[in-house]
Amino acid sequence: MIIHDISLTLATGVVVWPKDVPYQRRLRGSIEHGDHSNLSQVNLSAHTGTHVDAPLHFVPDGYGVDEIPLDHLYGRAYVADCRAMPIVTGDVLREKVPQGTKRLLLKTDNSQLLGDGQVSFDPDFVYIDQTAAQFIVDQGILLLGMDYLSIGKPGEINKTVHQLLLGNNVTILETITLGEIEPGEYFLACGPLKLAGSDGAPCRVVLIENLI
Repeated sequence: MIIHDISLTLATGVVVWPKDVPYQRRLRGSIEHGDHSNLSQVNLSAHTGTHVDAPLHFVPDGYGVDEIPLDHLYGRAYVADCRAMPIVTGDVLREKVPQGTKRLLLKTDNSQLLGDGQVSFDPDFVYIDQTAAQFIVDQGILLLGMDYLSIGKPGEINKTVHQLLLGNNVTILETITLGEIEPGEYFLACGPLKLAGSDGAPCRVVLIENLI
């Protein structure tokens, strides 16, 4: 059994969406300074680093992170090779995604950005369009993961892609690191923080191959 951690490490200066809350950790207690223990306090957005979007993110009456069905977050997943494509479309997914896929992760050229330890936001990232989102809904896919801070087009005013997926209760997983991951099938284990009524939550995500 081989386990791959595809979570972005949270550290000072980690890339965040423009105007979002930057990640910050400080010690409230320090053994070095005479305290009994080390005690960290963190400040971050619910959409910092590797995170999930729940329907509530864009659907007013949608459910929050604490109500995401667990079968969205755990189970067989397929990593599709979508590199060298500036936009992922429905036609691309029809060619790349096997029938019956329930959890889909897209490896794009974005993985090069995150793999370089990027600290500044790049507005020219690869995204999916509405035809791809419709394909995902039509195929009954439960979770879509992508290797940058958002699945949607930068500057998209009406957030059509997010609304289409979240409006159909597709869980969105963003900012995963797939640079070292070969395309193919894995077992996905995604553990978002169980934040009551939250629109999103940071998570630790692994892919397991050769699971017995």
